[in-house]
Order: sequence, then structure tokens, then C-alpha cells
Amino acid sequence: VRACMQEQGVTSAVVSLGGNVMLVGAKPDGSNWTVGLQDPDADGCFGYVSGKNVSVVTSGGYQRYFEENGTRYCHILDPKTGWPAATGLASVTIVSSDDVLADGLSTALFVMGLEKAEAFWRESSDFEAVFLLDSGEIFITEGLQDAFRSERSFEVIAQ
Repeated sequence: VRACMQEQGVTSAVVSLGGNVMLVGAKPDGSNWTVGLQDPDADGCFGYVSGKNVSVVTSGGYQRYFEENGTRYCHILDPKTGWPAATGLASVTIVSSDDVLADGLSTALFVMGLEKAEAFWRESSDFEAVFLLDSGEIFITEGLQDAFRSERSFEVIAQ
């Protein structure tokens, strides 16, 4: 979609495909776009990411799931067990200029859990992330310090 839009001369756009939001260029006034990150447990957003020429992609188990006997089973499966991923994460948001990478990483890091996802991020240089834990705690990677805002407190993950 991004390539097609750019071929047609589009220099400023937002394309939202559910949990995948693609930001083409900046707003017409030159400022960054702002993308709200859905709060899985309440109406509204738990945080906001601003940027341009990036994709903001979120994976979480709060939209596609079923409950049985008081247990929630989400649609994201752990390939090691075949069962729904249960890693203590409510959502993972990836911010990257690589649209396909962002899509794949949001799910992969969700399955990894926070500790392994942090280690993976430290070995990479092509994405930033926002981790929302089931407990409500928020962690962001240091490259988002100036691009993330929230009314809630959050912790910055440093290299």
C-alpha cells in the first residue's frame, strides 16, 4: 500500500488496517501524526505514539479471543506449545519504517514475553516497542522517549 501510494505521488497519509497503522510522510502542516494505543481494559487509549514515515503495529489478545470456565484464550498461539500465548503481556506495539517487519515483530515479541523481547530489541536496530503488561505496567524502548506519551507512568528500557 505504501509503495502504491508513493507511486501515485501521495506524500501525506494515514492508512489504518486495524492493529496496523501506516504513516506516510508527515501531516500536511509538517508535524508528526499521532496514533493512539488502545487500552485493552477500558475505553480509550493507554498511550500515544507520534511519528512520520513509520508503521505502528499492535498485537494483543484482547480483541480476538474466547472465554471458557473463566479463562481467556487469545488467538495468538505459542508455537512451542500450540496453546494461546500467556506471557504476561496485554499488547506489544512495534514502531518501524519497515511495515512487514513491524507486523511480524509485534506478534513474535508478544509470544516471547517481556524479558526475551527486551533482549531481542537490544540486539536489533530497526524498531522500537511499547509493551503493555497484563498488570497495566507500560515499558517503552528508549528510542520512543520523545515520541510516546501517556497519562500513566511508564518505564524506559535502555540499551
